[in-house]
Amino acid sequence: MTLIELLVAISVMTLLAGVLLPALGQARRAARTLVGAHRQRQIVLAVSLYAADHEGCYPESVATAAMLGRTWRWQEPRMLKACQPRAAGYQCSMASYLRSYLPKAVALSCPSSPRPYPYLEDAWRAGEQWDNPDTGFTDDGVLGSFCFFWNYVGHLTDRQRPFYGPQTDDGWPGCSRLLISDYFGFNHWRSPDAFGSCEPLARAEITAETHEAPAYWFRPPHGPPDLTGVHLKLQAGFVDGHVEAYQPAETAVLEVAEALDGTTAALSGFGLGAGQFYIPQKAVASRP
Repeated sequence: MTLIELLVAISVMTLLAGVLLPALGQARRAARTLVGAHRQRQIVLAVSLYAADHEGCYPESVATAAMLGRTWRWQEPRMLKACQPRAAGYQCSMASYLRSYLPKAVALSCPSSPRPYPYLEDAWRAGEQWDNPDTGFTDDGVLGSFCFFWNYVGHLTDRQRPFYGPQTDDGWPGCSRLLISDYFGFNHWRSPDAFGSCEPLARAEITAETHEAPAYWFRPPHGPPDLTGVHLKLQAGFVDGHVEAYQPAETAVLEVAEALDGTTAALSGFGLGAGQFYIPQKAVASRP
């Protein structure tokens, strides 16, 4: 092969690589989207089967934590295991009621997240008895990369009223029909004044993993939240079993509730709190 032929061959290979690599990247993103939708359907099916076995009622949310005796408050909706049950007789691990319907914890992890939580399967198998070997605590919590909304109470900031997740599979006046969604939010204490998501954001960085939570994508601070410049394909699953895509511009703002009935939001901002969660607008129930 002459030098000219070699240069021509290299040029052709470079040209083909330039054409194929973006297409391969798009194919990988599409594949992850399909896997994410499948995992959400698995979770929707699992809680639906639970409801079918319990007179149509969904399980209690584990997004609570005991503080002093029987006093408790809401935590963020990504909670898989709270530190403690909020009172005697309540469960603090989602695995306690869902593991028989969802044996493998991998379904609880968004495939587009930077990397999965390393102890997810261990925590899922251990349930209420989970004890993270990397900490000295005996009441470790665990967060996932999806948001779970059955029997969850939050505060709709832009509407100044409570959000009530589905309680029964046939609907309940004033309750949403949203069961699960991708995580997409703003101003979490791990990424103050920045967007965060389990789906990759443009020009995103990666949060540091913690002993109780997986890493996620975040965009460094750019002032007040402006959803017009955020391009993400998000997905959510509903009571009727379907999973659908939605865009950031098609969302409502949900915050962790301070009041147990969702009438007020917990302290957020200044590097504190879980910040805002963006949920599909169609998931916001009309007033009863």
